[in-house]
Amino acid sequence: MKRVFVAVLVCSGSCFFSPSFAEEPTPAVTVSVGADVVSSYLWRGQECGGFSVQPSATVTFNRPGISVGAWASAELFQKGTDALNMTEIDLSLTWNPIEALTVGVTDYYFHTDGFFGAWNFSSGSSHTLEANLAYDFGPLALSWNTVVAGSDLGPNDDRAYSTYVEVSAPWKLAGVDGSASVGASLWDDGFTLIDTDGFKVCNVTLTANKELFSVPFYGQIVYNPALDKIYFAVGVSF
Repeated sequence: MKRVFVAVLVCSGSCFFSPSFAEEPTPAVTVSVGADVVSSYLWRGQECGGFSVQPSATVTFNRPGISVGAWASAELFQKGTDALNMTEIDLSLTWNPIEALTVGVTDYYFHTDGFFGAWNFSSGSSHTLEANLAYDFGPLALSWNTVVAGSDLGPNDDRAYSTYVEVSAPWKLAGVDGSASVGASLWDDGFTLIDTDGFKVCNVTLTANKELFSVPFYGQIVYNPALDKIYFAVGVSF
């Protein structure tokens, strides 16, 4: 979520006094809390759950540009007897040395029946630790994400170092804004549900955002060329 701060300076040479308005200093620490409700949990070109609630919280230390975040997703209704009924808890640590550059790590913890290892990062645990690097050029944003520990095995049961890259661009049309993105798995991927044997485009997403009755809604159409599947989801943010 981006916040825009506007500072206004009013000056008048013909008046007896010249009032000035200084920008409020940036607080040392800011905290943001929110939640999404989504019809389907879509991520990197795959469906990771059905109707879900996804709360989040972030603490940002503004001077060093360091943020600590927690994000979760709980699937409320199973689609069938074989559904995963997925629950996920992710922890993240990010650093913004400059506004456009983000460096961080994300711990994905997927909890389903039969999964275990709350603090176990071996290949048999439910944790996956990923290194993240992103740069926002304005018209385009690029991200690189590589798994460095946890549940991520290649075809020979060795470390796959699953890597996902994505390019995205914002758009605005007739009072509606959103983004378009294209993502790909670079080589054998043991982390996602994508069965790859090399480079494959796995995510083509179009997202639209619209505020209705002061509540932000969004919709997504996702095409996964690697799986030849199309998904659609709507969500609301609080």
